[in-house]
Amino acid sequence: MFHDEARFLIADDSNLTRDLVRTALTQLGLLNVDSAADGAVALEKIKVAADEGKPYDLVFTDINMPKIDGLLLLETVRSNLKTRNTPVIIVTTESAKQSVVRAVMQGVSGYMVKPFGVEDVKKKVKEIHDRISAQAPGAPSTPNR
Repeated sequence: MFHDEARFLIADDSNLTRDLVRTALTQLGLLNVDSAADGAVALEKIKVAADEGKPYDLVFTDINMPKIDGLLLLETVRSNLKTRNTPVIIVTTESAKQSVVRAVMQGVSGYMVKPFGVEDVKKKVKEIHDRISAQAPGAPSTPNR
């Protein structure tokens, strides 16, 4: 699992979603969690963390947020040399293929469609961690499935 000092950001305008994701992370023993209620605040936190040399290890972002939506946030993260490799999970109530396809084209690490529960979040975090670990230098290679 992620190391003890791993940093997480939850960007969602829904208090309920932020609390649910935070609960899942806490249950996994991941306690260094920040949150933002809109995309502009999230983007600023991501930039500051990267500039301080303490980038987030995983970002959750809703697609539909005030100021900056999750897709623009993802695009901005991917276009910055300091943050381009930050894993990002898109969270949305949209099941529209167009938004998911756009997110995939921008390099999203994963996505979740609301409603979801704590166990779903925990499963997605473990999936992302396992994928990152498999891509790490020196990791054993596995055939594509």
